[in-house]
Amino acid sequence: MTSATQPLNALVPQVTTGTFLMLPQVARAALFSAHRGPAVLLTTPERAELYASAGALGAPVGLNPGLREWGARPQHVVLDVVTALDLFPRDPDAHALDFRLGASYPRQELLAKLERLGYERDEDTGYVLRGDSVELRPVSGPRVRAEFFGDELDTLRELDENGQPGSRLDRFVLPPAEGYLSDVKWDATRLELLPGRIFLDSPEFYGSALGPQLETLWALLAGREITSFGRAPLELPDGTLPIRTLPFYRAKLSEFASDVDRWKAQGYRVLMLVRHDRTAAYLTEKLLQGAEPKWLSTPRVREGELGFLRAMGEGGFEVPDEKIVVLTEDLVYGFQGGSALRGKKLSGKPVADALGLQVGDYLIHPEHGIGEFKGLETRTVLGVARDYLHLEYKNSAKLYLPIELLPILRRHPGTTDDPPNLSSLDKKDWSKARERARKSAEELAARLLVQYAARQITPGTAFMPIPEWDAMIEQNFQFELTEDQVTALRDTFKDLEASYPMDRLIAGDVGFGKTEVALRAAHRVVGHGKQVAILVPTTLLAEQHTATFHARFKDLPVRVEGLSRFTPAKQESAILKDLAAGKVDIVIGTHRLLSQDIRFKDLGMIVVDEEHRFGVVQKEKLKALRGLPEASRPEKETTKNSRLEIPEGSVAVDMLSLSATPIPRTLYMSMVGLRDMSAIQTPPKGRKPIRTVLAPYEPMTIRDAIVSEIERGGKVFYIHDRVASIGSRSLYLRNLVPEARVGVAHGQMPEEALEEIMMGFEEGAFDVLLATTIVETGLDIPEANTILIERADRLGLAQLYQLRGRVGRRAQEAYAYMFYPPRITENASRRLFAIADLQDLGSGHKLAEKDMEIRGVGNILGEEQHGHVQAVSIEVYTELLAEAVAKLKGETLTVPESVSIDLPVNARLTPEYFGSEDDRIAFYGRLSEARTLPALSRIERDMRKRFGVPTPEVQNFLDLAKLRLTAVARRVLSIGDSMTHLQVTFAYKALDYDAAGLRNFPHKTEVVPFPPSVRLEKRGLKPDDYPHLLIELLGYFG
Repeated sequence: MTSATQPLNALVPQVTTGTFLMLPQVARAALFSAHRGPAVLLTTPERAELYASAGALGAPVGLNPGLREWGARPQHVVLDVVTALDLFPRDPDAHALDFRLGASYPRQELLAKLERLGYERDEDTGYVLRGDSVELRPVSGPRVRAEFFGDELDTLRELDENGQPGSRLDRFVLPPAEGYLSDVKWDATRLELLPGRIFLDSPEFYGSALGPQLETLWALLAGREITSFGRAPLELPDGTLPIRTLPFYRAKLSEFASDVDRWKAQGYRVLMLVRHDRTAAYLTEKLLQGAEPKWLSTPRVREGELGFLRAMGEGGFEVPDEKIVVLTEDLVYGFQGGSALRGKKLSGKPVADALGLQVGDYLIHPEHGIGEFKGLETRTVLGVARDYLHLEYKNSAKLYLPIELLPILRRHPGTTDDPPNLSSLDKKDWSKARERARKSAEELAARLLVQYAARQITPGTAFMPIPEWDAMIEQNFQFELTEDQVTALRDTFKDLEASYPMDRLIAGDVGFGKTEVALRAAHRVVGHGKQVAILVPTTLLAEQHTATFHARFKDLPVRVEGLSRFTPAKQESAILKDLAAGKVDIVIGTHRLLSQDIRFKDLGMIVVDEEHRFGVVQKEKLKALRGLPEASRPEKETTKNSRLEIPEGSVAVDMLSLSATPIPRTLYMSMVGLRDMSAIQTPPKGRKPIRTVLAPYEPMTIRDAIVSEIERGGKVFYIHDRVASIGSRSLYLRNLVPEARVGVAHGQMPEEALEEIMMGFEEGAFDVLLATTIVETGLDIPEANTILIERADRLGLAQLYQLRGRVGRRAQEAYAYMFYPPRITENASRRLFAIADLQDLGSGHKLAEKDMEIRGVGNILGEEQHGHVQAVSIEVYTELLAEAVAKLKGETLTVPESVSIDLPVNARLTPEYFGSEDDRIAFYGRLSEARTLPALSRIERDMRKRFGVPTPEVQNFLDLAKLRLTAVARRVLSIGDSMTHLQVTFAYKALDYDAAGLRNFPHKTEVVPFPPSVRLEKRGLKPDDYPHLLIELLGYFG
């Protein structure tokens, strides 16, 4: 035998007795398998399966042999420590029937032994006599027919389900039947009965499996020959081996590919253990430039070659002296997720709901600023019990606000994971921050107006329709445009046809057809002989867009090229040369397109995908590329004096921006007239709705969902939004679904590593992408048709909506599983049911709008506003921006009316009525959001259904809420009381009321002209009667 074809067990060193540390599992398995002579490997029950396929590395291996397997067991046996110490008969052969061809079995002795083992004649689990043959029917496994010539066993055959003879056997061991009772005491253990060297795998963990039996194990091992792969309380010398442990690749597939290429070039034999055939196919085709994987039946591989073995294993090792490398699937994909967290502190939980109110939320008071909501406190003032909001500010300063003021508070999107700075009550921090934000909003509005004006007077290129050319791109489009796409395309073409440069933003979810609008706009520009640059934030998007554009332009005289860090240097050089010469019509790339060495012959349009994900430097380069004039402004000079400098002969480039972040409606409205925007909110026709499944967390549901998706050829997203525990969750999933290859992605990974994982998932390196909510936007994986969201109750409505939108991109039915714990808050359950009801993707904007205001503002406002938005919240900043725009346009903003109500009424949502503080706070939040009487009635109905008839205090609070809404509708300024009267003061002078009707009011009233008000005498009235009497009274006023 030549050294080129030597098996693995001849190349790894023979290990002596002693302790050998820091060896990966696959090296331990190889050393155990290579041992000459009988050997036993002890491991924990959880790791036993890992060694079950160790036979693929050399000598055959048996796992936990029982009575049935005992006689036919191989020399190398793997035992888990619990099974090793289980009681076992001292003579196992006497407790089974070993049938061997040619052996003698006297008929009466044979039948007596069958009866003794628990097998009865003509039973389902028993035996049947047919002349010279005996049909054996064991507890499990196929039936076997034994044919005799006299007493000699002549033939052994397996029988199929129909009793027809199948394959021949040389030997068959029949174990005892179920319920077999031995008449001999079992007083031995397998460990005692098995001969040879003992190998200890991770003995440090035996205690957790054995408990008090651990000492029994060490006693049984006394006097045995032992090799330990870990520290054990045994007298063993430390040893070393000429083996080098390989570091984990953590799914860095390019690094893995370069190492394999290096080993092959150096003449190494490279052996790879894989659990899935598709892993070998992917690695061979995509990374190692091979046609198909080389499968091995034995662990032999030639020098300079890579061979694949179907076996389990963890880690990897190299034997430099023998030039052999052993790799595993686990080495490539395992241990992803945890390393970036060392030394980082993670605490708290995210805000659960955008609409509900919870302890720990950050609330913004218009005068005092940002405080943390600590809960509700009941206080009695002048004999009246009321609930107060307890807010904590900087330096533990406290503020107690009447619960009625909840509607004036704004909610800051900060969470305990990402808290805002609390305002100080004794300083003017908040007013200063708000003033800075106001100035920023005014400057932004002014700058946007100036830029808008600049575009109107800057020369651009008018790309007029070319009927014959325009029609060509429509011919190979297989789908029908949605109404929103048609509108966005019409607006885009209108902008292209204008004589000034275009600057349009198209917002819409991934898969809703933004790219098609950009593609048709690019087609129009190319038809006029101009070039188009498409700028994207990630390599994955660059590859996806390049593939899409290639497919659509393949039959047209249009050259499309892609530039990214994966483009070979030689090819990149040729593309740059042709781009400068005008031979490339459309170039798609990452920020590489903004480099100094990029030259265009005649650039006509720039398409920017996710502009907000580019840095300040890249944006400046982009601005320079567009050729727009700058508004120069001398120091300390106001915006009104800004002037535009337009160089003679300059022609600006058109720009089209795409965004997968939905735009909050309030922000959209405040930007009208400052930036041209189109929103695509309807999904493409023919797309099936996503089946949303709400379920408690259940491992078997997760396993079934993943396996069924893999079986239909798809991929799975698994969302685990906790970076700290994502590594352990990866291990859990790999154990739960060993059929799946799991990749891990989270925001604390280096950008290049993250891109590589995403690319690998798209190309087929993984079946499951375990990720944080980083996959919310911008990712289009057509084959991904199942998403599993762990702890969905922790995520906001918009996040759930966005995450669910990652699947269901094609006509195939998609599934979204949202898991929740046994106990969740009412708000969380309301949110989950709301998202489950939204089977139509496009309708999500309406429900998710409130939550979306927290997200993705940079692509509209610009990153320089981020600090101000963080300081005062997006809601407050949007209000300031709307004020600034209205001021610049000379419009006036309507201020929402508020009514001051001060009545001596015990009105609050009592803890006794609700039973749960969470429910009480949640209903306060819902009542503060109610803007109409029907909405209030719905909340009251929910309350009665869940908690019964309201107590007087709760009913009073509901009545006061109704009074407040009625008072706003009747233009009331304030409601208060004196010693003798209740007084309602109006916000207008000439009171409009039904005088005749008022005279018939059952209680004495008086209308006063100044201040314009109505007074109601308190005599004979109880405080609990005040709210509904005042509501009745206001019915007489217009």
